[in-house]
Amino acid sequence: MTLTTKPVVHLLGMGAMGTILAMDMMNYTNSKVIPLLRSEEKVSLFKSEYNNTIGVKKLYLNDAPLVTQQLCIVECPTTFSGNHIDNIIITTKTYQTKEALMPYLPFIDSKSNLILIQNGLGILEVLKEQIFTDKTDRPNIFQGVISHGAFMDQGFTFNHAGWAGMKIARLPWEDSEMIQNEKLKNKDSKTNELVMLLTEPELAKAFGIEHMTYQELLAGQLFKFLINCCINPVTATVDAVNGELVDGCKDLFVLIVQEALEILRLEYKTLFDYENEYNGKPNYPTLKISSVLNTDNMMETIVNIGTVVNAKNSSSMRQDTLYLRDTEIDYINGYIVSLARKLNLPKEAAKVNETVIAFVNLRTGINRRRDMVGDMRNI
Repeated sequence: MTLTTKPVVHLLGMGAMGTILAMDMMNYTNSKVIPLLRSEEKVSLFKSEYNNTIGVKKLYLNDAPLVTQQLCIVECPTTFSGNHIDNIIITTKTYQTKEALMPYLPFIDSKSNLILIQNGLGILEVLKEQIFTDKTDRPNIFQGVISHGAFMDQGFTFNHAGWAGMKIARLPWEDSEMIQNEKLKNKDSKTNELVMLLTEPELAKAFGIEHMTYQELLAGQLFKFLINCCINPVTATVDAVNGELVDGCKDLFVLIVQEALEILRLEYKTLFDYENEYNGKPNYPTLKISSVLNTDNMMETIVNIGTVVNAKNSSSMRQDTLYLRDTEIDYINGYIVSLARKLNLPKEAAKVNETVIAFVNLRTGINRRRDMVGDMRNI
C-alpha cells in the first residue's frame, strides 16, 4: 500500500502536544491536518485573532526561531463536514476524551485509524466500555507515548522545551491480545495509512517516532507513566518548572515509584513475566523489563529526563493548575489508587499516591480561590 496523495488527519486537542506534532506533520509530510476545536466560538477566535496560525519555538535548540504554519480548515462539532474520518489523533486531556469524541462517532468505523497521545493510563477501558461498545465496528486503535516537553507561550503558540521522541503501537482491544508478534507490526507498517504517515522518514527523524509492538510500547508507557507520577503532581503542587526540582526531589520520588511499581507488577504480570516467557522466541522482540522498571533505574532516569533534559519545561499538570483547569491526576497517580482497589489490596497499599492526589487537588483549590477572592499572602 502507498499513501494517498494527501492523507487527511483530524486532530482532536490543540494543546501543547497536539500543536508540536501538527507542526512537524505539516513541515515534513504531505498530510492535511484538520484541527477539531471545541466550539464555533473557538473556531472564530482562532480565525479572527490568530489567523488560523499555530506557532512553535524549539527551546532545546539554541537561538531557534519561532516557526509558524497556517491551517486551511478548522472545524468543530457543529461545523463538521460530515466526511468519513480516516485518521484521527487525540491529544485531549484523558478525562476529556469521551465528551470530545462523542460528536464524531458517526464518522468513525472499523476502517478508521485512531491514535491516543495522552498522559496517564486507563482510557482504553473507557473506550471499550463506554464509547466503542460494538465490537464489530471498532476502529484500528493505536497509542502514542510521547516524551517531548512542551508548554503554552500564548494563544496557539507553544514552547517545545525538550526533545525525547514518541513511541507508537497498535492497542489490543482484548487483554488476551496483549503480547504481539513482529508480523502484526510489520503488516501495519506496510498497510495502515496512519502508521505509514507517522513513520515517514523525515517526520520520524524530526519527531523521534518509533513504531513497535504493544508490549514494547507498554514497557515504555509504564516507564513514562512513572515519570509523570513524579514530575507532574510535584511540579504542580510546589509550582515549579521541572529543573527547580533537581536537588531535592529524590526522597519523595522514591516513595511514589516504589509504591506504584508494586501495584503495576500485579496488574501487568504478563509484561513483567515477558523476559522469561518470550525473550528468545522467533518473531517476538527481546525486552528488558526487570532492569528498567525498577526503583533504582527509574530514579536515575526520572531525575535526568524530568529535571535535566526537560529543565526548562513547565509540566502539563502545573500548567493546568496555573490556568485553573481540571488536572489529569485521576489518570496518573489516581490510576495507581484505582488499581489497588481493583486488585483488592489493603487500604494502605496506595497511601503515598493518595496523598499526592490530595496535594494536587489542594493546589488546584488554592489557585482557584486566589483567583476569586485574592491572594491572602499580599494582605
